[in-house]
Amino acid sequence: MPSGIPQIPNFNIKVIFLVHFLFISISCMGSWSGNGFLFYNSLLIFLLLWSIFHSESQEPLQLAIVIDGFSVMLDIILLIMNFPTRDDILHYSAGNTFSAAIAIIHLLIRPVLTYLLVRNLEDRGGNTGTISNMFAANRTESYEDIDRPSPASQNTAQDGYTFASAQPI
Repeated sequence: MPSGIPQIPNFNIKVIFLVHFLFISISCMGSWSGNGFLFYNSLLIFLLLWSIFHSESQEPLQLAIVIDGFSVMLDIILLIMNFPTRDDILHYSAGNTFSAAIAIIHLLIRPVLTYLLVRNLEDRGGNTGTISNMFAANRTESYEDIDRPSPASQNTAQDGYTFASAQPI
């Protein structure tokens, strides 16, 4: 592996994006797939691009993992319903069969790519790898609840007056 590859930011997500993009593009070349296949795969491509450009945020990766997981089931349903056969004169051609075969290969590698997305989410957010922790609100921003009183500060004025001992107006 060339020495410059590890320095590329978000390298793993970029490779996952390119693999998905290649397989989705070839799968959509046939007329068998319809608009549903293009819709949920376009959402996945958008979320992967979003996670590349916002590398500090976990939400795009979490949504991409969910969409990629549901895409396995949706691909199976779509292939069962629309796979081009010799009996279907309207949709049967070598191009349609080839694009459906590429969709099957993509279906087989989707779980591996989903697992790699989960690993990238763990690297990005420090989660432990369990499903319950993957979508936990593990935010790095600090949040100050203005409805709750803050602990008394240690800084006191000359006469011993603090904000904790102040009377409401």
